[in-house]
Amino acid sequence: MMEYALVLLICSSVAGNCLPPVSYDERFEDAYGCMVTGYQRSLETTKTIGQDEVNLHGIYIKFGCNKVKIEKGIST
Repeated sequence: MMEYALVLLICSSVAGNCLPPVSYDERFEDAYGCMVTGYQRSLETTKTIGQDEVNLHGIYIKFGCNKVKIEKGIST
């Protein structure tokens, strides 16, 4: 059985690097649910960082929905 794990990357085009990935414990049954949540969390994070910081540092956020295999009720 497969589930999806959401991972966000917060990056700066000015500095040319990204912070360490932000992983969430929540798992998703399908890619659609993961993607919708990824866009929501990206928007929330952008608003939290704020317009001034986003503009000053060229902040952008990308995310991925990574497949994780489930065996006997345990995520791996």
